[in-house]
Amino acid sequence: MRKILVSALLAALIITAVLTANGGEAAKKMETAKDATYIKKDGAGVIYLAGGCFWGMEKYMESIRGVTSAVAGYANGHSQGRPTYEQVCTNTTGYRETVRVEYDKSKTSLEKLLYGFFSVIDPTIRDRQGNDRGSQYQSGIYWTDTDSAAAVKRVAATEEKRWGKLAVEMKPLEVFWEAEEYHQNYLTKHPGGYCHISGEELSLAQKMVVDPGKYKRPSDE
Repeated sequence: MRKILVSALLAALIITAVLTANGGEAAKKMETAKDATYIKKDGAGVIYLAGGCFWGMEKYMESIRGVTSAVAGYANGHSQGRPTYEQVCTNTTGYRETVRVEYDKSKTSLEKLLYGFFSVIDPTIRDRQGNDRGSQYQSGIYWTDTDSAAAVKRVAATEEKRWGKLAVEMKPLEVFWEAEEYHQNYLTKHPGGYCHISGEELSLAQKMVVDPGKYKRPSDE
């Protein structure tokens, strides 16, 4: 009887270990299911930023020290599978032209990227930036974890003091699809291409030294 009890206990422990391991794998898959092409790396963070035409936002984010990857795509819309640029431009899919920004946490903070983002958009208008108009140009910040959500809310609270009521969407990422290859690194391939972000702003991004994430904002008092 004792041997049977010991065997049953060992079997239960083995089953628990297997379920725990499978659960961990399942959780990891669920974490990336919203963006099937994203691969999480140790020490790296990710945020999804919609700031008008994604050509300019991609180039701008790539210019900031600590950013390791910027990929143009479509976020938080609805479609049967991967949407095309033409479908997104119909203003019926709900997708926003969005850039997936991956960064090295040891070299830059999310706050630095967010303040940079706010500096090159008009956060008070809906469905347009620069000369571009349409729902795909709605500005937005989409996160995948609670720490990023908290950082977004901290920065947004500061920006509201500067701008007043913000029209920027701020919510968890629902889905992200990479845009067609010809959109990737568009302004690198076509330096004269249109961009609502000026060359001066791109240059300033390269020179950003102070990281606001390292400093606590003083109280209003």
